[in-house]
Amino acid sequence: MDACVVSGYLSKFITRKNRNMEQEERMYQVPLEMICRHNRTAEVCRAAVEEDGWQLENVPEEVKTPELCRKALETEAGFGNDFHRGLVQHIPFPEVCMEVLKECRENNPEELYGVAVAIRPEVMNGEMADFLLPLDGRCISVLPVHLQTPERVRVAVETSGMSAVGRGGVPKSLLTPEVYVRCAAHSRESLMMIPWAERSPEVCLMAKTLYPDWVRNHPEFVPESVHNQDSVYTLNSLMESLTGEKFSYRQMTDFYNGKPLEVKRMETPDGVQKDKAVKFDKETGKFSFSEIRQERKRGLKM
Repeated sequence: MDACVVSGYLSKFITRKNRNMEQEERMYQVPLEMICRHNRTAEVCRAAVEEDGWQLENVPEEVKTPELCRKALETEAGFGNDFHRGLVQHIPFPEVCMEVLKECRENNPEELYGVAVAIRPEVMNGEMADFLLPLDGRCISVLPVHLQTPERVRVAVETSGMSAVGRGGVPKSLLTPEVYVRCAAHSRESLMMIPWAERSPEVCLMAKTLYPDWVRNHPEFVPESVHNQDSVYTLNSLMESLTGEKFSYRQMTDFYNGKPLEVKRMETPDGVQKDKAVKFDKETGKFSFSEIRQERKRGLKM
């Protein structure tokens, strides 16, 4: 082929390529939402997020990649905006969201809940849930229902008490009496947030065990129904008066459920029982006594 012809072809090709590059460069300089969707190519979108991480919002889902999302985050980090909630909601990749959460834990832990709220429900997974809940139990309320399990609710209330479940978002079927007992054990502030209807004998016993002075000064906390029914709460009050001892929550719940309780001294209608193992029968409301084995009295292992 004649050299002049070849030169002409190359000249036209280069000119056409330069025009295409100029066109793409012009596209880079305008927001993506002003560019026709079919022109939002991977190259155009990458250039856009390199200039402005927020342009990720206007990147078509089929064009997004983990690398492109990381580039958008990197761009915003350059402006000092490490954990924009609005940006995270446009990331459809769990692994990238997990990276953001981990970095947030290290550098902006106070923003963790806000970032979790922004993650798309369909993107949230079990790995992120198990990462979040020991750090901020409130995140249980933003998990999709299929990720809310009894075990995760337990972790959430142990972490944040009533703040985890008091704002809604958790099915009532998961808010068992035991959950509220754990809320009572979390802190006095959490205890005070427990709804009236959920102040069971067990909740009230936990409150009295952990915060006796506060309960004494706020008798209205314990509902009349708890005072007036035969329960673990009233049994604890009775045992304290008969023995002069204080018992832990676990000791009293075990005792209420049939496990022997060792006492040094206990007053009964038949006289004083000393150094005895006492059992309680919920059905009859009666006590029975047995001798404490000598090995236990000496502090030896059975």
